[in-house]
Amino acid sequence: MTSYRPGASDPVQLVARTLYDIAQGFDWLLDPEPRLRRALRLLRRIVPYDRCGLLDMPAVGGSRVVVEPDAPEERDGVARILRRFVAVLTDEAHRPFVPLWASSSHLAVPLVGMDRVMGILLVRGTEVYTENHLRLLSVVAAQIAAYLTACRLREQEAQIVVDHEAARVAADAESRSKDEFLAMLARELGKPLTPIRLAMLTIRGQAERDPAVQRAKDVVERQVESLGQVLGALLDVLRLRREKVELRKQSTTLQTIVTAALETTLGLADARRHRVSVSLPVDPLWLEADAARLTQAVSNLLDNAAKFTLPGGEIFVIGSREGATIVLRVRDTGVGMSREMLPLVFDLCAQTDRPLCQGEEGLGVGLTLARLLIELHGGSLEAHSEGEGQGSEFVVRVPIGAPS
Repeated sequence: MTSYRPGASDPVQLVARTLYDIAQGFDWLLDPEPRLRRALRLLRRIVPYDRCGLLDMPAVGGSRVVVEPDAPEERDGVARILRRFVAVLTDEAHRPFVPLWASSSHLAVPLVGMDRVMGILLVRGTEVYTENHLRLLSVVAAQIAAYLTACRLREQEAQIVVDHEAARVAADAESRSKDEFLAMLARELGKPLTPIRLAMLTIRGQAERDPAVQRAKDVVERQVESLGQVLGALLDVLRLRREKVELRKQSTTLQTIVTAALETTLGLADARRHRVSVSLPVDPLWLEADAARLTQAVSNLLDNAAKFTLPGGEIFVIGSREGATIVLRVRDTGVGMSREMLPLVFDLCAQTDRPLCQGEEGLGVGLTLARLLIELHGGSLEAHSEGEGQGSEFVVRVPIGAPS
């Protein structure tokens, strides 16, 4: 093997070829030691040595010592010399990137990358080293440092993937546990409703004779009905999140859906003295949908608008066609939402952060269920608001269908 010496024939070609061969050898980031050892062997062409040592110091984990030629009995001694140079570098913190001269028969240069000293490259020989040797050793050290930096970045990327996957698995497990708890809670809370309803039948006769009992009966019946609706919606949400709901699609119209939804929610709007304005095209807007489920979603949007609009407010229901999409807008003049609330409005229970009107209470299940049902139809549901006190608008988009 020919080594570089001052005055050697065509040294430039030898140096260029050696540096090229070293660079070409760094072709794989998963198993660096064989590639580092190959680079040290190639280095001998241009910087002759009896022993070459490389100390690789990762930021995390143990260091790596590569000795060439590989001699297990000398590895510890070379490692001590390399660590001594590291100590010198640590002491000379104001000049961390300056190559180190050990002696005329030793050369040592730092491996610098990622804004830190990553290791040391050392050669030991019997001949006197020159500045040309030092320059060449520094160039090879830079090549090795660049390769080790790429290895570190690849390891970091792999660790990020592992961490993200672990976090996703943990989040999925936590979500499943939460859903199972909520499902169990909803079922247990629903169990007393049937005996309560039966008990109300027993006292109904007495209620007809006593106004006070009648008022109490009315309160209990309303609360039982409200609790039943909340628990039913909560179970629907949990079933949808587990993809256990099957749609029974058929041809229907947006006009049919809106009319049915208004019938179930106008009572609340009338009680609050809201003015409800409906604007739908004269021509039917056909779509393929489970009419009961899509009506439930629109009813939840109307119910949300009524709850969060002060008495005497306005609710607007506007339907239209935009290309191959049917668009339904439910707009109100209610309490609105802050910019921070908008991304969370469809999260389960997020609505508890919004001020309810006239003592209304709720888990905020309705909007969550509405979005899940609409997405199950291949559509989308968006929320918009100019801010608190500026009202809200919910925009439904579903694919257009054809009449049966």
